[in-house]
Amino acid sequence: MELIDWLANPTWKSEIVLCFIAVFILYFGFKKRSELSRHAAENTVATLLVGGANIFVAIYFLNDLNALAQSAYKSLSIPTLDPEFWDTTPFWIVCLIGVAAKDFVDYWNHRLMHTKWGWPTHAAHHSDTHVNAFKANRIHFLEAFLMTCSYILLLTWLQMPYAIPVVIIFHTLHSKYVHMDLEFEHGPLKYLIASPVYHRWHHADVPEAYGKNLANVMPIYDVMFGTYYNPGKCDAPMGALKSGIADKNPVLILIYPFQEWARLIRQAWSDHLQAKTEQCDRSAAADDASAAPQRAERHSSV
Repeated sequence: MELIDWLANPTWKSEIVLCFIAVFILYFGFKKRSELSRHAAENTVATLLVGGANIFVAIYFLNDLNALAQSAYKSLSIPTLDPEFWDTTPFWIVCLIGVAAKDFVDYWNHRLMHTKWGWPTHAAHHSDTHVNAFKANRIHFLEAFLMTCSYILLLTWLQMPYAIPVVIIFHTLHSKYVHMDLEFEHGPLKYLIASPVYHRWHHADVPEAYGKNLANVMPIYDVMFGTYYNPGKCDAPMGALKSGIADKNPVLILIYPFQEWARLIRQAWSDHLQAKTEQCDRSAAADDASAAPQRAERHSSV
């Protein structure tokens, strides 16, 4: 029944329609012929299948997990603002504060996910080797859950429920926009609102761009914390093939976090055993070195 209710919800249909509109705008308006290439189609199909799997998980698991996170948050008794605190503030200012606050949380979430142990949850989003508006929906359900928990923990105290729909709509539309293959950089506003060129560098599969441009909306956070990178038009290859994640196989994309964590754990255990072996070897060598003079003395006395 929950699945039927979700299928009847127009929200997901609207998002897909928006993505197709974005593709056609690029193809017909900006002559981006690659938007309707076989390579693009295969990546888009993989994205839709990953999204479908996420929907299944969300309906049957994530809602309960999010409710558990909400309950855990309430048990912490974190002080919150009185909702009336915002009554005298113009609504548009409240919305701007909401956008800035959410993006600040997103920046640090994003930075965490670009670490060795955080990367597996985020790799799905980087796996697409043809970046377009659909890519905004290619995320792993583990990332979705972690992001939701962070919003509950770090943003609930603001108590601005009326601004939430506006913030969500803005982030959704902007996310589609920055994933389009457009050569827009926003001129003097480039540090205040992310452009497609800025975000395309974030998805570039080249070492100099790894872990850069982590803000979703406001690049000023990257400037403040030393992760800003934008040398101009980006012609670098997209995706994350160099990290070992597939781009067009949804099954491999979804199981990648578990495979990668298993590999990291095996590597950590192997490094631990090697370190212990080397320590034992050094101890044995030190014991031999300290015993050598005694053996020499006994030998000379004989």
